[in-house]
Amino acid sequence: MGICVTGGTGFLGTFLVRDLLAKGVPVQVLARPSHRADELAAAGAQIIPGHLADPDSIARAIKGADIVYHLAAQLGSPGTRADYFAANVTGTEGVLAACAQQGVKQIVYVSSLAVYGPIPEGERIDEDTPFDQHPDLRDAYAESKIAADRRVATFAQQTGIPTVILRPGIVFGPGRPLPSGILGFSMGKTNVVFGNPNHRLPLNYVENLIDAMQMAAASGEGLRQFNVVDDDELTLGRYHEVRRSVDGSATRFCSAWPMRIASPFAEALRLLLPMGDTRLSQHQLRRAWQNRWYDTHRIREETGWRPRVPLLEAVQRTVNAPAASKR
Repeated sequence: MGICVTGGTGFLGTFLVRDLLAKGVPVQVLARPSHRADELAAAGAQIIPGHLADPDSIARAIKGADIVYHLAAQLGSPGTRADYFAANVTGTEGVLAACAQQGVKQIVYVSSLAVYGPIPEGERIDEDTPFDQHPDLRDAYAESKIAADRRVATFAQQTGIPTVILRPGIVFGPGRPLPSGILGFSMGKTNVVFGNPNHRLPLNYVENLIDAMQMAAASGEGLRQFNVVDDDELTLGRYHEVRRSVDGSATRFCSAWPMRIASPFAEALRLLLPMGDTRLSQHQLRRAWQNRWYDTHRIREETGWRPRVPLLEAVQRTVNAPAASKR
């Protein structure tokens, strides 16, 4: 069984490729030349030079693969709305077209919980929850992922190719700084978080997520859609307690009202100055302030997935990772 991974040199992709190679699975990786691509090649991956804007290189990467994991996306880097749509929507369309042409047997697409908009208080968010009805009021990443997620679902329904859409939350692990929250930042050993410590925090430890991806791929036929977070009930307060026990950091929870007051001015400034993907619309902030309860019973019931690494161990592994894994 051959596997192709797009985005294989990214954070999540690197963990997936190395895990597959450790299981003896042949892996083809679509990647630009880089040190990380060289490391994966040395580990046994077949690197296909190219990128999502080049249909020929996509076709070469997918040729002969039974399963395609499409992870490549623009996330968190500077760029315009056009840049995000080129990578996350047009790039995804190119991968889907190549999968159809090459006769791929299974597609696994990594989307995001960002596709869901504000919800009524106390309502759970599951796979049947409608997508954000105002994507134009979100940042370019969220807007492009909403569009791409819809393209993948439509493609699966039209072609009948077995397809999994996974929607994870905030992914962390060795090689990334620990997250502070939905709205927050770190200053030395102090974490400043805008939000209520009793609100839930949707986290995915990277090794748990790659387990979920592979178990979902083997879960059946047709179009399957799964929200996935390690712990539906994890709160900001509980997460920061665990974090403090590992790295000794302190956390200050602050009211989000100053951000709400500043939001109209930030939006006006955004129209006048080149601020990239930065967005602080009232719509965006209202969503971020909610106590968002992501229901993940579907992936647990249909695939048997459970997070293998508990939160404390996940935080310890992230904090104590060798310096080489953090570059």
